[in-house]
Amino acid sequence: MQRYTYTGPVDHTATFDPKKVAGKSVCFTGGSNGIGEVCVREFVAAGAYVAFGDLDTKQGEALRDELNRDGDRCAFIQCDVRDWDQQKALFELAKAKSPNKSVDIVCANAGISRSSGDSLWVLDDPNGEPIKPKLNIVDVNMIGTMYTFKLAVHYFRQQPQDEAHDRCFIITGSLVSFIDSPGNWEYTATKEGLRGFMRTVRRNSHEQGIRITYIAPGFVKSAIRTAEYEAWLTSRGVQFAEPADAAKCMLRISTDRTINGRLFAIVPRAHVKEGYVDVDREDFKEGKAEDDYFRETQALQLRIIEDKWLDNEGVRDSGLLKK
Repeated sequence: MQRYTYTGPVDHTATFDPKKVAGKSVCFTGGSNGIGEVCVREFVAAGAYVAFGDLDTKQGEALRDELNRDGDRCAFIQCDVRDWDQQKALFELAKAKSPNKSVDIVCANAGISRSSGDSLWVLDDPNGEPIKPKLNIVDVNMIGTMYTFKLAVHYFRQQPQDEAHDRCFIITGSLVSFIDSPGNWEYTATKEGLRGFMRTVRRNSHEQGIRITYIAPGFVKSAIRTAEYEAWLTSRGVQFAEPADAAKCMLRISTDRTINGRLFAIVPRAHVKEGYVDVDREDFKEGKAEDDYFRETQALQLRIIEDKWLDNEGVRDSGLLKK
């Protein structure tokens, strides 16, 4: 792989062949419901072998059984992404069940929102003891995704770098990484944090032949919400994106090895008919005066931080290498 450099936004209007993922092994967290379910279906339909994990075992097993009616096409395991061993078991399943005994594409999709309870939002009795918050959203969205990435790197490195294999990591983020969302404090912090994680990992990912991307859904139609709630949101001006377009975006990323270090928004088709678009805000551009200082500082950072993501390489600390 080539080192990440900015070459402009990915052309979201370009056609692609989803069947290029045929025979590839896909590992998916959070695949029983919502966007995850649609993505699992679309990857299987395109010919990939999908192993997915979720806490919702009833729906997960039902989806697996449905998709396996015409043969062994996917596997499911109960998985709490906060648990390292459970995630490891998911990766072992993905490798063992795949045609090439590999893990080619990893989608870190599992996540929870304010509906799970944002404990930072809760006001305690000012005359009582402060209550330690339960940062479940942080644990699932941020720590869970970090576990997924660490495991992905390990399993990617077990397979050769050739046309038959891939090393593709996709993060399901959110548009709140760009947009303030009152009362969504933990969720917004995790999604913006994951955006920053993608941006900095892309600077070294080529050294292990790995490409990393981030998709940012806004309001997306979902069976998880009630019809009444979606109708209420529509009455407030919300336009919904289609979950199928999130799946299409993931397939586009998975079938085009030139895509690395980019962020795609999943948007209503009234905005972009394809339903997804390269946001093109992840780099500081030439010719924009307001970007000059940041662009120069970014270039400086790349000159002074020269750590390589290679076996036996040290990490510099105050100019000294730790071995």
